Amino acid sequence: MEPDSEFSFDGSWPRVEALLGGAGEIDALARATGALKRRREVRDGSQLLRLALGYAATGRSLRTTAAWSGPALGVDLSDVALLGRLREAGDFLASLTTRLLTRLAEVAAPSETWHGPPIRLVDCSMFAGPGGKGGQHRLHATYDPARQMFTAFDLTSHKEGESLSRGGIEPGAIGLGDRNYAKTRSLREAEAAGAFYLLRTGMRSMRMIDPRTGERLTGEAVLAALGEGSGAELAIETIEAKARKADGPGPVKARLVILRASDAAAAREQARIERSRTKHKATPTKETQALSGVVMLITNLPPTPWSITRLALLYRLRWQIELAFKTLKSTFAMRDTPAKDPRLARTWILANLAAALLTELLLRAIERAIPPSGAHTPPS
Repeated sequence: MEPDSEFSFDGSWPRVEALLGGAGEIDALARATGALKRRREVRDGSQLLRLALGYAATGRSLRTTAAWSGPALGVDLSDVALLGRLREAGDFLASLTTRLLTRLAEVAAPSETWHGPPIRLVDCSMFAGPGGKGGQHRLHATYDPARQMFTAFDLTSHKEGESLSRGGIEPGAIGLGDRNYAKTRSLREAEAAGAFYLLRTGMRSMRMIDPRTGERLTGEAVLAALGEGSGAELAIETIEAKARKADGPGPVKARLVILRASDAAAAREQARIERSRTKHKATPTKETQALSGVVMLITNLPPTPWSITRLALLYRLRWQIELAFKTLKSTFAMRDTPAKDPRLARTWILANLAAALLTELLLRAIERAIPPSGAHTPPS
């Protein structure tokens, strides 16, 4: 069998190593994370990384990867031995993806059009086992729309829910998310960290209190505030869904922005309600039906300069992280994991993320090498 030099980066691999601080840094990281305890068949961290990429980013099976590793990398392993190595590589690859994200942030050009606070789009994606049977992992991600890049990943069990605190949103930044992030505890954590949030919410997403009455906010009050207009807002308070204790944390004060949905958005919401009715046998309430033509956003951004109109425009950026996820999954075939073993599946996902980030760094280098439009190179 001839060496697969196309994927083993034969002759160019030192350049890949340089993106991660060099072969010595990769090896030290592999040992520090427990991925490389014995230097027998796999001699160093760089080889282990190439094995992980060879398994995950090419769609090979363990047996095929083991057969490829001998002539391509000089690593003679059985598929069982390879399984053991890759199962231990999860923390190593997680640390490598963090380094690649840092490297990407260093080379990404700042936005020429956005000069406000950093915007961080948050979302997550589920990964099931072979054949799409059962959830295995949940990939939490944060995305910077101004620089068109992911800024953080957090891979957890599928049992771990969405939270703004997983996105590493820095003080002063604005976290944008869908209604899955609209939880009082999440809002409280964001404020404690000095961050802002703009999240879509619903009447049942969290317990919202009307401070004018001290009672739970109703759909009738929301519709009355909107009236015949296109947008309105209410000052509200949110509390945890469970009953408050006397010594528990106080309510979180926020702005509830109410927008009239477009016909297309209203139709999508009606379709979602109908799917819930047919798939989960859930009977929608009259309030749910009445609010299907309304979009509600909750935020702690101040009214000046963040008017209703500006907040509506800002929230429209959220679709960009969904497109980024779709690109990631389609380009690297990151859909259902091929491994039943959760630890091997974790390695598979993280190795694909590392391959995607390496690809992104290469693309950024090509962009920097191309002269700007209209630039003229004088003849020699």
